[in-house]
Amino acid sequence: MSVDAIVGAQWGDEGKGRVVDYLATNCDMVIRYQGGDNAGHTVINDYGKFALHILPSGIFNPKTLCLVGAGTVVNFNTMEEELQSVEAAGVNTDNLFVDKRAHLIMPFHCMLDGAEEAKRSKKWSVGTTKRGIGPVYSDKASRIGIRAVDILDPERLRARLEMMMPKKNRDLEYYGLDTITVDEMMDLCASWREKFGKRIIDSVPILRDAVLGGKNVLFEGQLGIMRDLDWGIYPYTTSSNPTAGGTCSGAGISPKRIDNIYGVVKAYSTSVGGGPFPVELFDADGEKLRDIGGEYGATTGRPRRCGWFDAVAAAYSCWINGFTHLAMTKLDVLDHFDTIKVCTHYKIGDEIIDYVPETALQDIAVPVYEEWEGWKSDTTGIRKWEDLPQKAQVYLKRLEELTGAPMKFISVGPERDQIIVID
Repeated sequence: MSVDAIVGAQWGDEGKGRVVDYLATNCDMVIRYQGGDNAGHTVINDYGKFALHILPSGIFNPKTLCLVGAGTVVNFNTMEEELQSVEAAGVNTDNLFVDKRAHLIMPFHCMLDGAEEAKRSKKWSVGTTKRGIGPVYSDKASRIGIRAVDILDPERLRARLEMMMPKKNRDLEYYGLDTITVDEMMDLCASWREKFGKRIIDSVPILRDAVLGGKNVLFEGQLGIMRDLDWGIYPYTTSSNPTAGGTCSGAGISPKRIDNIYGVVKAYSTSVGGGPFPVELFDADGEKLRDIGGEYGATTGRPRRCGWFDAVAAAYSCWINGFTHLAMTKLDVLDHFDTIKVCTHYKIGDEIIDYVPETALQDIAVPVYEEWEGWKSDTTGIRKWEDLPQKAQVYLKRLEELTGAPMKFISVGPERDQIIVID
């Protein structure tokens, strides 16, 4: 039995879906614990290539119960599209369920998200995907949100919509947008109830029985710590907590029940969206990382900002999340570089620091690098640690020293079997 969490250790887009897909082959449950459909997990397996935004990455194992947990926010329209996509590939999706407590993304959330972002100046643009994530989490915090369980009770649903819609329509009018009636939302929710009503469940007894019964359970996060609402580059963050702590509140489990916390890192750094990114490269190396790594957002298609591995940010992530192990993705991208750099410190003015400071100071932080000689050989066919080039081993051992966590998984390609497992 093992209860494990998969957590993004950088700015998101680390390849968590690839790791979850690999581990889910032996899992009884996979639970998505926070976030919405504003970030995608790219999964490549025997069924094909998929960009999952709200479905847990364990959906491809028919023996795995997949749960969208209470800490998430759900757009049922997106979920329907993704279900149709994976079902068309021959995947049985009867194993998917949504916790009753998950909040729902309504059409006006998406409308307001885009309008609010458009009002911000370029300097303060958050880089939102306009999927309604911020507005729905705001409603959740204000205690006026619509939860999945509400659509099962039309009378209760109407009462809650009648309470919230006057304010939502005032907000829509402020931005010059069309207003929405309660009846329109009731009709939409009725269609969701028909399609998803049987999938809406209370996950507490199911998760409890799985853990106490010795099942293998895996928790899947979205984005990474640098986009965390509290510990990320605020205000350029998401509206939830992708950290390991978010696992407990979002999935409904005690911290002492979690056995392993895997921090997923790329062999270099990438970021999509606004905010400081100290290691960002604007030279040929940055373009090379983007081109070889195929660094374009799974949700937006936006080119990702690329840079060398930021060990300062990774060590910060390791401390806050308490990683038991690291899972590295895309080591093979570095096969093509003569020289590889690692950021070990930040320089702010005349001061050299080894920790992540508050956002405003990250804006002026200058990375301090170590340089390593590249191995310049193909790693994509390697499946054992001892078969890696010596220079690659040295590089990885140095990252372990700098971050404070040992490597467990090393991905050397997108396919499910292109992974090195370290005992």
